[in-house]
Amino acid sequence: MNLKSIAIGFLVFCAAVLIAACDSRLLNSNDEEKYDSLFLGISLGMEKKAFYDHCWEYNRKQIFTHGPTNQNVEYRLEGEPKSSVMMRFYPTFEDDKIYEMPVTFTYEAWAPWNKQFSADSLLVDLLPVFKKWYGEDFQVLEHPVMGKIYARIDGKRRINLFIKDDQFVQAVFTDVKVEKRLKEEMKEEVSKEVDK
Repeated sequence: MNLKSIAIGFLVFCAAVLIAACDSRLLNSNDEEKYDSLFLGISLGMEKKAFYDHCWEYNRKQIFTHGPTNQNVEYRLEGEPKSSVMMRFYPTFEDDKIYEMPVTFTYEAWAPWNKQFSADSLLVDLLPVFKKWYGEDFQVLEHPVMGKIYARIDGKRRINLFIKDDQFVQAVFTDVKVEKRLKEEMKEEVSKEVDK
């Protein structure tokens, strides 16, 4: 057993305790309910091929476009925020199914000198939209690095919404059941390493 293995094990344990504490504070619904929908016909647990087919079809209809990076889908969110917002997303897959969906939002008119289109203003505009889409009960958590996080858990779906930087607001949708399984597998791996 070396010091590095002990340190990794300790960090994994601390992260698991922190997540469990947050999850118990935020649990809003009966865990038996599914709550897997995300947005625009995409859901947690959606198979990789179904996701690609769905995006291809929406791209053909000119609803989605290719984002600025290779792994990025872009959608123009209009009507609810005060100004046009670009939404960019691409999922994380586990066992070829969507397990997590990071999404960034930015005003289309954003510029470093245009303070009215900063991420601070965008978060104020997006929070009511998220409450309309997913429900009112977002809890506010203080994170030592990221600052304020607006969070909600329904069944297996956790939503975190926060300011990423001056330009972007970040949302992360996570399947907490898959996350829990992955953390348990990681703990087992760390435990095996420590026992060597």
